[in-house]
Amino acid sequence: MEKKYILYGIMTLWGLSSCVEDEGNYELLPINEAVVSNVEDEYNKLSYVETLSISPVIEGSMGKLDESKLEYDWFICNNGVSDHVHTHIGSEKNLEYPLDIAPGTYYLYLQIKDKTTNLKWEKRVKLNTQSQFVRGFYLFGDKSDGTCGMDFVSMVKDRDTVVVKDIFTNSVNMKGAQDLVFSGGSWNNKSVSLWAVTESGSYSIEYSSIQSSFDVREEISEDKFIFPTIEVTRPLKVINTYPHAFGSSNQSLSATNRLLLTEHDIYGTSIYDEPEAYGNPVNRYSASSSDLYKVSPYVFYPGNSQGFYRVTVYDKTNECFTGFNSYYYSSSYSRKYSNDTETPFYFDQTHYSPVRTLVYGENGYGNSGRSYALMTDANGAYYVYGFIASTTPSKQFAYEMDLSVAIDFEKATHYAFFSMQSVVLYAVGSQLWGYDYVRKDAKMLKDFQSEITYLAMDYNSNDTPTDLIVATYNASEKGIVRKFTITDDPNKIEITPHEKDVWNTDLKVAKVEYRNSAF
Repeated sequence: MEKKYILYGIMTLWGLSSCVEDEGNYELLPINEAVVSNVEDEYNKLSYVETLSISPVIEGSMGKLDESKLEYDWFICNNGVSDHVHTHIGSEKNLEYPLDIAPGTYYLYLQIKDKTTNLKWEKRVKLNTQSQFVRGFYLFGDKSDGTCGMDFVSMVKDRDTVVVKDIFTNSVNMKGAQDLVFSGGSWNNKSVSLWAVTESGSYSIEYSSIQSSFDVREEISEDKFIFPTIEVTRPLKVINTYPHAFGSSNQSLSATNRLLLTEHDIYGTSIYDEPEAYGNPVNRYSASSSDLYKVSPYVFYPGNSQGFYRVTVYDKTNECFTGFNSYYYSSSYSRKYSNDTETPFYFDQTHYSPVRTLVYGENGYGNSGRSYALMTDANGAYYVYGFIASTTPSKQFAYEMDLSVAIDFEKATHYAFFSMQSVVLYAVGSQLWGYDYVRKDAKMLKDFQSEITYLAMDYNSNDTPTDLIVATYNASEKGIVRKFTITDDPNKIEITPHEKDVWNTDLKVAKVEYRNSAF
């Protein structure tokens, strides 16, 4: 602090009525200044979660101060903002300030006043507040009353992982959680979105990390920015958006092309220089056709890339894998793959008798971003296809599953493909199984004694293809989300739990969605 002085005057009076000039004697003497310690120059905290506690020590520069003569005032200022103001937040020496403020950079000011001399001293402190929702996992599911709820596993750098519970207001009382889709940020941040998919429909959800809780954005619906010239089924129910955010630092996506998958159709657009808007659906086989095929709820593209140029979808009306005539999705239509052969599988599933159909699809991280398709037929047989999506997909293998080994596979409710090995994971009730479709070997990996409600590989949060996430639920324990590592070994199927990655929730979790975005 700058040293201050007080002026002392010694005057000789010659007479009460004299007009003699008083030249006086003056002396500048240093005063006992207030010196503040035990206060950091900078604090880093979490908004809406933590309380800032500061207990300053006040000493005198020339000796002990009489603190009974001191007054204290704390102010906070959103410095750097054009309309910034100083807000009074405390009148005690010690500050206890709940940080119910938006994430950002602030300055705190401690003003100390000597009531006898009216002298003031000031100490400035920098305060950085972060959002607890920048990095972590959304947990989306149903509460015990059937309404949808949301928690967040907050994984802020250099801080302990915590589960922030009940962050979703749900003012529209939506029920029956099915999926949650976070797009991440695009190169120009025009397509950032968070969609909740439920039994009754899909809803745009507030996603800004500066908020303390989230609700439905009722003013936003896909019906308002899809502008087809042909008849489509309305109201639209969003199933997914592509591409997904990729990798542990998925704050941005390089691809400007976007695909929007609804319950019945799929739409394409480019967001290079315009906001997100869609025209006619691309699930038709000519630009002039109004005959739309039923599209499956999966889009195949290399899962180890943030590029999004050549994709494959599945036509459930005609039971075939198909692509698009152009990677300019805003003007695309579907194109069947030519020169189709049985090696190692047909794109057109009607070549088989009985006809095969798609049960489940997934894009993997390993083996050049290989995609997987799980097929079945009317006889109850199951098949695994592997391919790499491209202009014409590169077929890699097809295996029929041995259901005498893969116990209860036909009863499975959830699937996940381990992309580094020939292993498909599947959930039957409380049991997690692994099946090697090359070696035809199966193993029951764990019985959780609770219903498995979610199963998926997690190659984004740690940039590894060996992590998987399992969510379970029962009435007494409620929801538990766990992470595991699957052993990358062609001769065995084995998982190891992450002891620290076990998160409790009151929700029956339907989706665990990774987020790393400041938007």
